[in-house]
Amino acid sequence: MPDYQAVSSGYEISKKIADILEDIDPIQYNGNNRARRVRNVNDYIQGRNDMPLEPLLDWAAKADSGAYAGRVAAVRQMLQAFQRQKSLLGRPYQLPHSFKSTYKYCLPERSDRAKVIDQETFDRAAQSGFPYGFFRHSFFDGVDLYCMPDGEDCSCSTFQNCSFVASRVHGAMFLHSCLYGCEFHSCDIQDTTFLGTTFANTHFRDCTLRKDSFLAASLKSCLTVDCMMEEIDFSHAALDSCTYRRIQAGDIRNLASAKITQGGATAEECAENRAAVFRAFGVRDQERPPAARKRPSAPER
Repeated sequence: MPDYQAVSSGYEISKKIADILEDIDPIQYNGNNRARRVRNVNDYIQGRNDMPLEPLLDWAAKADSGAYAGRVAAVRQMLQAFQRQKSLLGRPYQLPHSFKSTYKYCLPERSDRAKVIDQETFDRAAQSGFPYGFFRHSFFDGVDLYCMPDGEDCSCSTFQNCSFVASRVHGAMFLHSCLYGCEFHSCDIQDTTFLGTTFANTHFRDCTLRKDSFLAASLKSCLTVDCMMEEIDFSHAALDSCTYRRIQAGDIRNLASAKITQGGATAEECAENRAAVFRAFGVRDQERPPAARKRPSAPER
């Protein structure tokens, strides 16, 4: 059985490396270029550039007579754990379902009560095999979900402040589920259905999304950055104040049927937000009229 575990994301590791560099040399490594530095380091961790990170960490470990060696060693351990976890994305979760099903419940007096899944419950299930129906009609609060069986039913569940890092999500069904304040980092999300799912303040970073459906899903204030998105269906989805940056997109479907808005913004700001979403996906907006050509000014008589 592979050693699945909760790990820090490449983005979080990149910020820790930036912290060390700024503490060592606050003049050269100042806040003015922090965002670019974090992005460059994360791009290296994700395999998008060949930045010489190891010599930089070697230098940091020796700086100030080794005063930062412990922090550098901790970052290297985090990097190794992240890479190990990411290497498991190509393998399905292997343990069979367990028959154990002892849970605490929200509102136990109600017939439609949801199972309460905390980190301890999740870790125990991941080590012994997830019980049947573990992910369905459940309430996950602040849980690191680092593995999931393929084809899992996550319908009618709520995920609040949860983290998915280097997690494989294949063939899952999030029917009428809710994801509030969640993070997806370096995840492989394929053939997954988010029918009628509600997303709020949920971010996708460094993920691969392929053959996924957001049919009638509602997304509010969600950020998607540095992701690959292919064969994604946005039929009748609602995208409110959502941002897409540095997306590698292909075969984005039914985006024109999505309601793209920006709560509290002017009509002009809403129109620009809609245009930005279409640009990010490389899709032409059929409802947006082409820019009128300017007529050459007539010569003065």
